Amino acid sequence: MKNRSLLSGIADRIEQGHEGAGSGSAGDERAGPFGANIAGITNPRAPGQPNAAIQKATIQRLHWVDPARCRLWQHHNRDYQLLNAERCADLIAGFRTLGRQERPAIVRSLKGDARMGAEGAEHDFEILSGARRHWTVSWLRMHGEMNGEGEPYLLLIQVRDELDTAAAFELSDAENRGQRDISDYERAREYRWALESLYEGNISRMAEAIRIDRSNLSRLLALCDMPDELVRAYPSILEIRTSHWRQLSPIFSSEEPAQRDAAKRILAFARSLAKARAEHGHNLPMTGAETLNALLDAARERNSGRAKRGMVVATISAKATGKLAMRIKRTMRGMTLEIPRASGATKDELYAALQQAVDDHFEE
Repeated sequence: MKNRSLLSGIADRIEQGHEGAGSGSAGDERAGPFGANIAGITNPRAPGQPNAAIQKATIQRLHWVDPARCRLWQHHNRDYQLLNAERCADLIAGFRTLGRQERPAIVRSLKGDARMGAEGAEHDFEILSGARRHWTVSWLRMHGEMNGEGEPYLLLIQVRDELDTAAAFELSDAENRGQRDISDYERAREYRWALESLYEGNISRMAEAIRIDRSNLSRLLALCDMPDELVRAYPSILEIRTSHWRQLSPIFSSEEPAQRDAAKRILAFARSLAKARAEHGHNLPMTGAETLNALLDAARERNSGRAKRGMVVATISAKATGKLAMRIKRTMRGMTLEIPRASGATKDELYAALQQAVDDHFEE
């Protein structure tokens, strides 16, 4: 019911011609939004129903296609690269149980030069809503899985060529508003683009259009002000919450000398943390909450237990024995080295390792 209420606000942006999509002559069918792609339909019926009657409304509105023919709309709210079998586990299980997709992805047709994608790939549709469904069908096909009728999985799509950019955004937002696996940061980036591109920077107008409280929208949009150094310090953008920036932003917006110094310490620690993650270091904050606490500790110039131990960013073993010869740790105040006794490493090995550690991890 909640999403239905959200969807109701989109109707004003939809052209009236859509009401008559289900009637007309045979010539109208060929001229419909799917007319240019009619010859390319692999199976316009549902998988496992090769003898089912094809209704005109189905051809014009719902289609089963190879997911390779679709690409994500550039303003889609989900980071497709972060999708995996874990985040799509519910859809994978559902598709396997039902043997096919039940809820269609919402798409628009691509024409002309817009069909050309990266590396010369051509696409017929852009997905406005349904990235996880597209990923799931692609994953099932890649793993050679078949539906209950022994056919390759296809993607069920609904073509909505009558949607302009604003209506496409509002539809996508309404469809995905209740999805908890979309992070605050992903949504904030999408909303910032929409605010500037579709609503002329008017937060009140945007809040009314997408049926969201203005203060909540403002807090979400503010997340885009988080410095890139802090974003990269997190294990994933999926871990970033609006509440995190609400706690950090007063430090960065203050003109007081003490707060400015605290902001510098936070940024320095964030850069150190991001580098340690890139180098697959150990003892790093694993969640967004842990990362926030570590950043706040840096601001307070107070070492937590984790910071006292340091984050292991590299280890070096003795060539002769394979034993640990040096452990490199990064702390909020710099870098520490641990060189165990009786590792079997020669002095030349240790000198070389020390030089390499300084070159790799010491910031000038």
